[in-house]
Amino acid sequence: MKLGFIGLGRMGLNMVFNLVDNKHQVVVFNRSPEPTKEAANYGAIPAYSLQELIDKLPSPKIVWIMIKSGPPVDDMIAQLVPLLQKGDIIIDGGNSYFEDSKRRYTELKKKGIHFLDCGTSGGMEGARHGACMMIGGEKEIFQKVEILFKDMCVKDGYGYMGSTGAGHFVKMVHNGIEYGMMQAIAEGMQAVKNAPFGTDVKTAINVYAHGSIVQSRLVDWLKEAYEEGLVDKVEGTVPKGETEEEMEKLEGLAEMPVLHTARMMRVQTRSKPSYAGKLLAAMRFKFGGHTVVERK
Repeated sequence: MKLGFIGLGRMGLNMVFNLVDNKHQVVVFNRSPEPTKEAANYGAIPAYSLQELIDKLPSPKIVWIMIKSGPPVDDMIAQLVPLLQKGDIIIDGGNSYFEDSKRRYTELKKKGIHFLDCGTSGGMEGARHGACMMIGGEKEIFQKVEILFKDMCVKDGYGYMGSTGAGHFVKMVHNGIEYGMMQAIAEGMQAVKNAPFGTDVKTAINVYAHGSIVQSRLVDWLKEAYEEGLVDKVEGTVPKGETEEEMEKLEGLAEMPVLHTARMMRVQTRSKPSYAGKLLAAMRFKFGGHTVVERK
């Protein structure tokens, strides 16, 4: 399948590599040209303007957007609409708020342009070698491009979640669960460190990562962070992330006290750094390349 792909950041570039590996033709555009050149060197088709990207696509055109959520997505769609025709498809694979996705669908439908919202999980490693995707929108449109989701994901790692907004809503809930799990892991290892037994935290997390009930990708990433010395390099502060405001909205939609506590603990680290905050920062960096505050 041939598609356009906009946004070659940490996730987007790896997703393009994945698509090329799966024999898709990918026309790529990025605001800065360097990632476009890197993708082209791997086998993607470069475009250095939106017009060029659209001109290189067959009809109906499929355009995947992988950029920062919020106004940037609206701005990008506004630039694309004059270049697209009825029957073309836009897929938003970022961390957009589900109500925004519903609004964008309605606005685009008036112009005859289809829209799918796709929540993407798995971090940079997943983007490169097999992600997890949750898709919302018209089922008929999902089925037309389903091969893209199938090829980009691990086995059984994608699914149609329902009407427009469902993909980003299920991903938002996923992010809320992730907040709670990360906080629990970080608090647990902080307890191990502070206990009067002389336990080596690195040894404990290594054991947790092999056969325990809490064994998980998050535990594996934290184990790697210890082994690489990353934990010692970062401050116990968790910088504000793209999904934090989204999580606050989720708390207003469902009773999620674990999420609320986890979110507030992240906020607290910005005025009162902690060992748990250090571990949260390390895990976030490992799976998503998120910003950390390095120790001076």
